[in-house]
Amino acid sequence: MAYAILRISKLTSREMATSATLHNYRGQDTPNADPTQFSRNQELINHEQLNYWDLASERIAELQLPRLRKDAVRAVEVLLTASPEAFPRDANGQAIDRRDTTWLRDNVAFLQDKFGARNVISCTLHQDEITPHIHAVVVPITQQQRQKDGQPIGPKERLSCRDVFSPASLRQLQTDYAKAMAVHGLERGVMYSTAIHEDVRRHYGAQKTTQQELAQTASPLKHEPFELTPMKLKDHVSPQAYLEREQARMNEHLARQVAAVNAKLTQVAVVATANTLDHDRARVLEKQLATSKKAEMQAAVALYQKTQALEEKSAALATVQQQYQQLIIRTAQGESLSPKLREWAAQQQEQSRKRAENVVAVLLQGSVSGAQQVDEVLRKNGYTVHKTDQQQFLVREQRTQIQFPLAALQPDGKELHEQLQWAIERTRQRQEQQRRQELAQQPGSLHGIITARDAEQAGRIQADLEKAGANVWSVEPLPTKRVIVQVSYRFDWDTIGQINSVLSKVKRSVETELQESPKDYSTRTTAANTLEREKNRDRTKEHGLER
Repeated sequence: MAYAILRISKLTSREMATSATLHNYRGQDTPNADPTQFSRNQELINHEQLNYWDLASERIAELQLPRLRKDAVRAVEVLLTASPEAFPRDANGQAIDRRDTTWLRDNVAFLQDKFGARNVISCTLHQDEITPHIHAVVVPITQQQRQKDGQPIGPKERLSCRDVFSPASLRQLQTDYAKAMAVHGLERGVMYSTAIHEDVRRHYGAQKTTQQELAQTASPLKHEPFELTPMKLKDHVSPQAYLEREQARMNEHLARQVAAVNAKLTQVAVVATANTLDHDRARVLEKQLATSKKAEMQAAVALYQKTQALEEKSAALATVQQQYQQLIIRTAQGESLSPKLREWAAQQQEQSRKRAENVVAVLLQGSVSGAQQVDEVLRKNGYTVHKTDQQQFLVREQRTQIQFPLAALQPDGKELHEQLQWAIERTRQRQEQQRRQELAQQPGSLHGIITARDAEQAGRIQADLEKAGANVWSVEPLPTKRVIVQVSYRFDWDTIGQINSVLSKVKRSVETELQESPKDYSTRTTAANTLEREKNRDRTKEHGLER
């Protein structure tokens, strides 16, 4: 049976996080990885391959914690894999590609469900080593508040590696991971096992052997000759028993000798392996040192170039400051500007005016209710508007102090006042149209659709209906010059008679057409007939009194 494997490693400093970032994205030599298989690796979250420390810091900043301990663990690396026999392999012994598999998706889902999707800042699949595995980086954020006297205190979300990865939490994490991987034929290891994981860094040269230990390992085994027991009198009587007894002693003696030889060979193999890996580690460190020296030289060259550029810009700035001071003095003395400076100033003023003009043009395209919005939008974009003693409005750009008349702003080449009034009227019409449409959609409204002969007739009908108290909410011309007028009205005894009169007139005309539902038609005409009968009754009463 294959086992689900989960291990964690705290990233307690920027250096550790940077080292983990470089290792997981193969930014440094990795002796136990096959470079020809790098393309099979896959990053599932941190696609830009940013530094883990920076990603963790960004996530922690979102919590807005009142304080952050200096030694707080900001990130934890989680290794997810299984024992080697869990992964099918091809004829060359290479594990089958695990990208885009349910195993990979289930691992990502497990991490995000367990720690929160926003707290899993990286998830990398490695397939360039012997056994496929996943390196995930988690920010240890818990949603359990601290307790004081049985009451929760402090923020609901807080950074706490001690709580998220406590011994009890780790045991439960192992159990939960095994349950999540059970569908892939994996089971949990033995709980409370005393087995200790040997960190892969040992194979990068961390194993050390002292000279004394090495000398002891290399020393020859002491030869212990086997001596036969002298035959006693009874052995002469039964020599076969004697031979069997001595042969058993000889076999035991030889077994001890062979065991000692094997143990010596094992020690030698361990030392040889460690030395070989130490050489590999030294080679990697030499390459990294060479790369660091190269980077240092490049940084030094870049620093020199930037220093030179800064000195040049500083010299240019000093020249500009000197010219600026001279210009102030000459202006204060009443000297006129040179033609070149006047031309430059005119260009700057025109550019400033166009910037302000574009700001106002964008405003006029939207909803405008009054002239004060022009002043507001200019202020938001770094301009102020003030009035002179001559009653002229001037615009000043705060950054450059360039000034020009407000009337100089002419979006689309038209006067600002004219465009402002048009925008205000357009906004009023839109708001009025929206109000009419909202009235038409109110429950209980009665509706009618009128087809008029032309726009002139449609205008007269609209005026009559609105005078009677109806809501004309749509007037739409057709390609045939006929016009569709849509009207709605509420059932109101004060207005229903006049509205009925207009609609009845429209219905009787041969040049117009009225469409309304049978229900609305019945409601309208019944109400009108009721009003008419009441009027007749009132007239009859008045006539009787007069007689």
